[in-house]
Amino acid sequence: MSTAAKQVLLAETWTEDIDPTGWWMSEKLDGVRAYWNGSNFYSRQGNLFHVPDFFKVSLPKVPLDGEIWCGRGLFQKCISIVKKQANKVVPDDYKLLTYLIFDAPSHGGKYEDRVKWLQENIPQDDDKCYATVVGIKKCQNLADLKKCLTDVTAAGGEGIMLRKPGSHYENKRSSTLLKVKTFYDEEALVIGHKPGKGNCTGMLGALECELPNGKRFDVGSGFNMDQRRKPPKIGSVITFKFQELSNSGSPRFPVFLRMRTDLIWNDVLEAAKTKKPISVIQKIVPLTKLSKQHSILFSVVPSRDEKTGKKIVTSDDEGEQSTAAAATTASSSSSSSKKTDTREVCQYGEKCYRTNPDHHKQYQHPLSKTKRQITKSKTKRKSPCKLGAKCQRQSSIHLATYSHPKKSKSEDPLDISAQEEILDPHELIETEEPLSPTTTDNLLVKDKNKGHQFNDNDDNNDDDEQQSSTRIKTNKRKRNLEEKSNIKPTRKRIKKT
Repeated sequence: MSTAAKQVLLAETWTEDIDPTGWWMSEKLDGVRAYWNGSNFYSRQGNLFHVPDFFKVSLPKVPLDGEIWCGRGLFQKCISIVKKQANKVVPDDYKLLTYLIFDAPSHGGKYEDRVKWLQENIPQDDDKCYATVVGIKKCQNLADLKKCLTDVTAAGGEGIMLRKPGSHYENKRSSTLLKVKTFYDEEALVIGHKPGKGNCTGMLGALECELPNGKRFDVGSGFNMDQRRKPPKIGSVITFKFQELSNSGSPRFPVFLRMRTDLIWNDVLEAAKTKKPISVIQKIVPLTKLSKQHSILFSVVPSRDEKTGKKIVTSDDEGEQSTAAAATTASSSSSSSKKTDTREVCQYGEKCYRTNPDHHKQYQHPLSKTKRQITKSKTKRKSPCKLGAKCQRQSSIHLATYSHPKKSKSEDPLDISAQEEILDPHELIETEEPLSPTTTDNLLVKDKNKGHQFNDNDDNNDDDEQQSSTRIKTNKRKRNLEEKSNIKPTRKRIKKT
């Protein structure tokens, strides 16, 4: 048992006569209230929670106030995990739970100072830490409060908590902490009475009621002493309010409001046919498998990888981020997932005529927007080469004019068609094809403007000039030999005598 756990700060209910401007807002969590005394977790009644050691190893050795939580709409699942006896605890269930901290009772400072201390002492990047600080935001005005309440309710949350700025932690119910909830009111049929106990002995304890869809439940609060002495008769219609539906479809926290003497039950049933009340609409029950966690208002609770246990931010988490810090996290995670070109930019840019595959692997050649559009249109209009995949021609003009089926790397290690397709055939002046595919790396292309020659190795210009002159001489000799070999020998006729 823990006496301190019974003396946590409790909230009062907000009313519209209280101006929320300047108050701190956070999401009201539908988890299990848990007080951390520095070594163990305790309930509001002071009972020990049997929590696995890995779940509390990263927490500071000072008192903390928060809730153990497993996701919006999963309150009943969370209770079933946390309130198990020591011999029935399943450690793996805790791997997708989070201890959401909203205060430091023993700090002694103002609320803003306590939150700052929590943010500095609760490790967020540690995969071993199963705790996080609840996100807060300063309320701008009443409209801002109602908008946030609508957002969190639509996302399946309970409501909003308001914390008075500069307030201290009190070990009691205090007006410095207010809860803001959305309640629904509906009509129900009284089908029975349950007797009261204690101070209500001999009076009404609760009304047994029925909804238009046949669901039965009890209403035990909201009555004054006169109403308990003379409760609504069986068969009468009452109006009650409730916060939400349980997974079984029963209203949670129903409160009696008034008798409806102007209605009979048939009127309620007829009205439900045209406009279905909230209680009639079937609730979407969350999956019982704890496959992921959800974000909360003003902050992100990362999911965890089921195999490694590491914290990860999924697309669902990113969609619920509301703060600038959360947006920064989303942008960094999304940008890291995209591959970036780390190659250096070629000094000749899109005007580079080099066809050496190694050159294209080392340097990138960005094209202008107009050039990319022209290239795409030209690429689409290319007619297929007759030789198809068997074509060995490496001419830039040929590759830019004709399309070829893609080859795997094992079939064509010198495949440069991907690079060559981006070239504009109208800007190439090369008119001769290389002697063979193996001479591609040494291909020389004349610059149409300056008449200079470029090669693929800028560091060895002198050697390349000698090689090019030697190659030209060799080519001339080969052509001379070919011309000589094509000359047919003349034969003289020998007359017979």
